[in-house]
Amino acid sequence: MPADLVAARGRSVNRFFHSRFLILAAAVWHICITLTVFLIGRYRLLPNQIDPVGLAMTSDAADYQGDCILLVYVLKNGRVLDWATWPTQFHVRLYSLPLMLLFRWVGFNILTIEPLNLLYYLAMLALVFMIGKTIFDYESGLVAAGIVAVWPSLLFHTTQLLRDPLLMLAVLVMIYCVVKCLSGDLSWYRGLLLTLPTVLAILTIRIVRMPMWHLLYVVIAVAIILLLIRSVREKRIAIGAAVFAAAMTISLVIIPRFQSSFQNQQELMIEGVQAREALQGLSLVQQIEARRRAFPLRVDEEGNVIKVTDGSNIDTDVTLRTVGDLVRYVPRALVVGLFSPFPNMWWKAGRQVGQGGRWLSGFETLLTYVIECLALFGLWRGRRKLAAWFLFIFAGLGALSLGIVVNNIGALYRLRYPFWVLLVILGAGGAVGLFRQTFLQPVMKEPRFPGAVLP
Repeated sequence: MPADLVAARGRSVNRFFHSRFLILAAAVWHICITLTVFLIGRYRLLPNQIDPVGLAMTSDAADYQGDCILLVYVLKNGRVLDWATWPTQFHVRLYSLPLMLLFRWVGFNILTIEPLNLLYYLAMLALVFMIGKTIFDYESGLVAAGIVAVWPSLLFHTTQLLRDPLLMLAVLVMIYCVVKCLSGDLSWYRGLLLTLPTVLAILTIRIVRMPMWHLLYVVIAVAIILLLIRSVREKRIAIGAAVFAAAMTISLVIIPRFQSSFQNQQELMIEGVQAREALQGLSLVQQIEARRRAFPLRVDEEGNVIKVTDGSNIDTDVTLRTVGDLVRYVPRALVVGLFSPFPNMWWKAGRQVGQGGRWLSGFETLLTYVIECLALFGLWRGRRKLAAWFLFIFAGLGALSLGIVVNNIGALYRLRYPFWVLLVILGAGGAVGLFRQTFLQPVMKEPRFPGAVLP
């Protein structure tokens, strides 16, 4: 057997065992973090931030706890159909499954929903790694997954009873399938195999975060255009890619027609009185303005809708009534989506998260600026790869859409994660490329025997 083939096989075996070890380490890491958060809440170390069961008091997680427990009792009584059609959000329905196994002995806490959160966490890391490996290389995928694995605020959110991990997983599944189609020559059979997870991901996004639907139209259109560019570049039509593009297009057309079937899987109210589905009858600009007005609103203990004014709101004086207003606001929205919270907000105590939360968000935002700069290097490194451009365009469109719609920094910070992860993948590719160019190439250019004299 040739020596180079033996060496390649050895590297493959080493990476296999290395990957299994990293998966195990990531699982242990997440369980330890979840246990730490639970103990902080149990012993009231941060009583204003984390409640005794480990849920953040500043998020929506506490509001879902009652529904989750109720669904456990519904399942225990054998009412599976009632469980499937109960009017609550889809992610709460999923969280009730692991809770049902342990609720009888320990009740509800974040440790009882950890099995599902751990699955979300490991799946996200695996997808980030595979996307980075597909576009760049093994090392870039590993660096990207490592950054996502230890990012403090994202890690904390993956311990909670939230829909964000499910949304991120769905977005990453769709992106991975598109990247595979853009990066390789797929047969019609493999292209057909990729359609099932993609359609399920699109359906999940529709159920979990319906306001993203307009963004999906644009993103999938971009994906189809890039697939056409690839066909023109290679002067042939890839059957697998064509099947995949047709499936995505059909999904976008068909899925909204079943919206009435999704109503009991979604958050039903907005601004306390208006159903989300009612917004679909408005124009796009009217929908955006309605959602911007809703972010500063809260429901008090008596059920009244009140307007909250705190340091987390931004550009509340901006009103988008026409298409012209929307177009003029685009540059500002892009700045808000990519760079907020701004440095002048890092040192002010937040009404809900306090001074420590603002310091953490400032530290993470500073690191995000570095990642965004490295992402430009990563885009340059992969400039000949359409998949890299797809990630860059998706991240940019996501940041722009959030900057337009969301005028609360706390909400924007959390909603930005699916698009921020794409910048991390590009940034990891840029960081690995810069490291090799700076440290490895000069070593490789040096003579093997510096003291040797050439004849």
